[in-house]
Amino acid sequence: MMDTIICNAMPVYHEAPVSPMLLKDNTEKFMEALLKEPADIRYLIVPEGDWKWDKPEGLTVIETPYKSGFTYGNDSALIKVTEGEKPIPLCRNHGGISGESRVMTVEELLNEEKKKVYVGGKAKKKGFLDFDRKTTPRDILAASGVQGIFKTMYFGHPMGVFINETMMDQPIELTTDYIEILNETDCMLDFLLKTADRYGKEACGRCVFGNEGVFQIRMLLTDMTLKKGKMSDVDLMLELCHEMKQQSLCESGFSIANTVESALDCFKIEIEEHITKKSCKAGVCQKFLTFHILLDLCTGCMECLDVCEDDAILGKKKFIHVIDQNECSGCGACIEACEENAIIRAGADKPKCPKKPVPCKH
Repeated sequence: MMDTIICNAMPVYHEAPVSPMLLKDNTEKFMEALLKEPADIRYLIVPEGDWKWDKPEGLTVIETPYKSGFTYGNDSALIKVTEGEKPIPLCRNHGGISGESRVMTVEELLNEEKKKVYVGGKAKKKGFLDFDRKTTPRDILAASGVQGIFKTMYFGHPMGVFINETMMDQPIELTTDYIEILNETDCMLDFLLKTADRYGKEACGRCVFGNEGVFQIRMLLTDMTLKKGKMSDVDLMLELCHEMKQQSLCESGFSIANTVESALDCFKIEIEEHITKKSCKAGVCQKFLTFHILLDLCTGCMECLDVCEDDAILGKKKFIHVIDQNECSGCGACIEACEENAIIRAGADKPKCPKKPVPCKH
């Protein structure tokens, strides 16, 4: 029986190519460590075009046409790549792959003491930072900083966890290459939907709960952003996440389920307010924004009336115009037409405006 080592140098996130970066910066040390590992066959899987060195004897380099992907973190998917197939998982890691193939990461072979992570979002110091593998969210925030008021930080795949202010001193073990900092201007429902969209693009389609599960989550979240959500949808998502964590064939299904559960655990009230109050506090979800004409700035010029295709603006010359919220489609044409900057979008906090046209004060 042949003993095989597969070294994975594929990044999970295209914006956080940690493995290729470490490989390029430590090529000699990496090759020495890999060739010292007892094995009959050695594979190195890298993104296409990233391999620029002479291939040492005893190493087979496989360049893939993909630049990143969640499935490359799965052992069974990597074995498929060495067989000339697509990286489609057969089971979760440590879930049935024969012991003749060992999968290792670049970080493991280099025996890196620190964990390199890309920190993005509303971080003051964006980019790659080094942290202890066992750290706290507060230490991460101290190193990255935050623009505005800190709201939460998201630890990407394979962790799939949100950390809010009450959890900042809880020790965590970093296994992700990507962290995103969110502040008060971020809507949790909007961010969760964008995250689910990303997982949807990563789904390989092999298992029902991994592929169909994330599709259903995206549908439910989309309904909530379009004012079509129901309170029963929240319970349905939690039930779906529970099954996905039990039934998904690979880590991606588990990770998105964990992400949704974590978001609801930390920000359930904010997410539910989109359903119960039809309100987006952060003013991000477009369907929850309303348009208003400010009393002190409107000159009654009628420019906004001329461009409104919905006939949603009431008024006449030298009268403060009023927007009929029931007729307004939220196209924003009126904002562009108003030279006085008298028309604004509003989220949860609405300005006081007259209910019907009144004479201008100007």
